[in-house]
Amino acid sequence: METSPPPPPPPPPPPQIDHLLSQFPIIPKPDPDGPTPAQTPAPIAERSAALMLALTPELCQVLHRELAPSPDDDPYFARCLRQSQLHLEALAASLRPPSSSSSSSSAAAAAASLARVLPPPPPPQKELRTQLQREPGAGGGSNPSSSKKRARASTEVVRATHLSPADHLRYRALVRRARLTFEALRSTYQRQETSSGVRNRHDLRASRQMLSAGHWLHREVRIVGDIPGVFVGDAFYYRAEICVVGLHTMPQAGIGYIPGSLLNEGDPVATSIVSSGGYLDDEDTGDVLVYTGSGGRQRNRVDHHANQTLERGNLALHNSYLYGVEVRVIRGHDIDQGPHRKVYVYDGLYRVIESTFGPGKSGHDVCKFKLVRLPGQDDLASKTWHTAKLLKESMDARIRPPRYISLDLSKGAELLRVPVCNKVDNDRSPLLFEYIAQPEFPVRPAHVPVKQHGGCHCAGGCGSKCRCERKNGGEPVYTEDDILVMGRPVVYECGALCGCPMTCVNRVTQRGMKHRLEVFRSIETGWGVRALDLIQPGAFVCEYTGHVVVMDDQPGSALEGRSIIDPRRFPERWKEWGDASAVEPNMKRLQFAKFAGPGYVLDVSHKRNVACYISHSCTPNVFLQFVLRGNEDESFPHLMVFAMETIPPMRELSIDYGIDMELSAI
Repeated sequence: METSPPPPPPPPPPPQIDHLLSQFPIIPKPDPDGPTPAQTPAPIAERSAALMLALTPELCQVLHRELAPSPDDDPYFARCLRQSQLHLEALAASLRPPSSSSSSSSAAAAAASLARVLPPPPPPQKELRTQLQREPGAGGGSNPSSSKKRARASTEVVRATHLSPADHLRYRALVRRARLTFEALRSTYQRQETSSGVRNRHDLRASRQMLSAGHWLHREVRIVGDIPGVFVGDAFYYRAEICVVGLHTMPQAGIGYIPGSLLNEGDPVATSIVSSGGYLDDEDTGDVLVYTGSGGRQRNRVDHHANQTLERGNLALHNSYLYGVEVRVIRGHDIDQGPHRKVYVYDGLYRVIESTFGPGKSGHDVCKFKLVRLPGQDDLASKTWHTAKLLKESMDARIRPPRYISLDLSKGAELLRVPVCNKVDNDRSPLLFEYIAQPEFPVRPAHVPVKQHGGCHCAGGCGSKCRCERKNGGEPVYTEDDILVMGRPVVYECGALCGCPMTCVNRVTQRGMKHRLEVFRSIETGWGVRALDLIQPGAFVCEYTGHVVVMDDQPGSALEGRSIIDPRRFPERWKEWGDASAVEPNMKRLQFAKFAGPGYVLDVSHKRNVACYISHSCTPNVFLQFVLRGNEDESFPHLMVFAMETIPPMRELSIDYGIDMELSAI
């Protein structure tokens, strides 16, 4: 049955032209060596009901001529027609060269026959392959072949679905390993910059080195939707780090997209955006985001000095609107701390529900996209961060929020208050223990030989000739920002016999907690600890303490029935911090003297501190580091907790105890 073509619509602005394009699905480009996928023809009723414009460069030229404004047209109407022509020019430039069959038909025939049936339904969406975990360098190990040849981008488009809990743990471990490697490289390059005086983008240098060595994640596939192993709320101090874990594909551009050459439709499709509020027309209410396309403005300016064009990332995001493809949204937030007063947070998946092109607030034409957050995801970072801010303000004003059973568990023993929250039940057990901020190590009898170290004689602050620094391998242990440079068997800090002041860079843990923590109760983990501040990777978090029990003085039977923490059973996660050998195998590794380890255990049955409530995880975000101060007995090192990654506010802390589920009684 023949249908007459619909009458041509009145000349519309570009947003209305968009409605002529049918929303057909994105189909991954087939493997050239694989079998030809079977396609099921669409039902006849579906064909007759679905009309679509056969868009070709020739048709765009015909429509372009039809939309030419007349001298008698209203000025505003004429401007809309010119905008539509610009829109068509961008579309024509983005289309694939027509096939031989389509090029044989004339543009007039294409314009006369505007209707054709939709393509057959797409095959089921591919799931993320288990082989993804074995991509080169993903596990953080050295790969000789990949280190010599730069990893090429994938030509396969997949979606991560139906992952088991074990899969989530594996991919989380991959992400953590990649972030640790990036931070180790970045920190190394930054120290080289400081010593040489030559400025360089140490973050970009680290990401390029990881890319060359094949350590960027998910380079073997192009992922649409969530990235496995990356959680909503994860925070990053560097945009380059976002690219390393596969969350965004463009180190500089704000729109990450899959090129049209990799898709059967031939159209680029956006998969992620970074929104930092840098454009005058941006609007952000959290769940709804109005994002301005790229181009048309000078660096470090918010207003536009030229018209934007519908090409590259702008065109890809427009196609995501047409095809209904969800987009990963990463927001940039200004902060008062951190390397460059900026942090990037993954806020989950959004759907582009509107795409417009027209005059912006500066008077120039801009591409604007309205995105709405998909339901069923974890809370927005802006919401959780605001909650943490309100909690801290309440603590400072000594106002107890609802369901908080204490404003300060430490009763003033810590430098910062440690509130306790229970919104699950009526358990108040943390209040029943005696809180101790530091362990009380026993004094050895005078006749017992003890290996000790004397103090340094640095007056203003410790430097390269410091005696304590030489004990640490001859290099600084901490940066000027109090960040641990590299994990080691034991860190030697300056002590009571040293001549340096408490502000010395080698006394980080002695200055106490700098980040606010909260003890809270949850259904999943019982009592736990979460951060109220943004914690930088490598930063000191707190000390792990309890009643000290000397192993030689206490028989094993006397400890039965008690809650015991054995420092020797903690896995040596410190080896992972600052280790860039996976990417730089020739990087100089410090040689550490053999350390026997602690000669005590902690009994936390009656005395404990906030660290005792940290939950166990095989993919932790904090780790344990032994620390000695001055001439302290090496059998009694302090158990210091350091951040292993960027920890956002309201994120629970987790540590690897090495004894699965055996601490549930604590």
